[in-house]
Amino acid sequence: MNSYLNLKEEVWDKDICSGCGACVAVCPVDNIYFKEDSPIKFICDECACIISPVEEIEYPVSAEFCKTTLYDVPCGACYGACPRTKNKVIPTVKNGIGRVLQSVKAKSKIEVKEAQSGGVVSAILASAFDEGLIDGAIVMMEDKWTMEPQSYLATSKEEVLKSAGSRYNWNVPILRALKDAVMVKKLKKIAIVGTPCVMNAVHQIMASDNDLLKPFKDTIRLKIGLFCFETYNYEKMMEIFEKNNINPWDVRKMDIEKGKLLIKLRDGEVIKFKLDEVEDAMRAGCKVCGDFSGIVADLSVGNVGAPSNYSTILIRNDWGAGFFKRAVDNEYVEYGEGVNMNAVEKLVKLKKQRVKQ
Repeated sequence: MNSYLNLKEEVWDKDICSGCGACVAVCPVDNIYFKEDSPIKFICDECACIISPVEEIEYPVSAEFCKTTLYDVPCGACYGACPRTKNKVIPTVKNGIGRVLQSVKAKSKIEVKEAQSGGVVSAILASAFDEGLIDGAIVMMEDKWTMEPQSYLATSKEEVLKSAGSRYNWNVPILRALKDAVMVKKLKKIAIVGTPCVMNAVHQIMASDNDLLKPFKDTIRLKIGLFCFETYNYEKMMEIFEKNNINPWDVRKMDIEKGKLLIKLRDGEVIKFKLDEVEDAMRAGCKVCGDFSGIVADLSVGNVGAPSNYSTILIRNDWGAGFFKRAVDNEYVEYGEGVNMNAVEKLVKLKKQRVKQ
């Protein structure tokens, strides 16, 4: 059975980790940590002083040697959950965009403060909470003043709406909250919102026959993927903000359009960066990801292809269609036709071309 050592060799050592947090969530003995949580200290080769892994490491670390068996139970949970290993089971799609039953533009009909692109994701989750279709949602929470992000487990409609407006441009280990949801709070019907790498990790968990992943796969009910070209390291991006006199509390939105990162401020000003100008802030693992739209999600959502204050929604399967229809019937969401799929497909192709390069 593949173990932590195989994961380290195939993913961490090659610096292609997506940072999704799946390995941390599913480790049965809490042996894997992300850099900010790690108890490990490293010894500097030059001066023998103790240094923290925070500054240099972009992937998780193990607090001790991870054996291939734990308490006489075969493990390999972290390897089975990772979307970047040699044995990943992500489906291949010819058109790059994946299966789409219907594409629509949509926005929330309920009040969603600080909503991004119409607040439709928050509205769908709020509707599902109201009906008892889900009892938890793993989303991202962002400090509205500093923009600092964190993985967040919402357990009510109110908590989902509280997280609205968070930007998923940051490389946050969203799935880290999955362990708390399943093992601590014992939730049974979980929705997960995340970028394509997060969706791919969830897909690995649900496709795995590893018994240690079964408690997780049995609880995941809805997967909402977000369009994503690349994500950024928070600390490094804050350095770019500081150099360009950008206050994080003044930022309303961050988008990638026509090969540029657009920082849209609350006063209407738009500051543009070429992608190569912010490349140092991009997570290294993003360079090997060719999935822009989240092909394994039930619903894929993004602002590309939709008019202002709307989101494009790609309904990928009957399961996703059911959740979307319930939100519409409950008058949480309104929608219409008229999505510019050419705009979506253009970014799909551009991201795949970057991987080839």
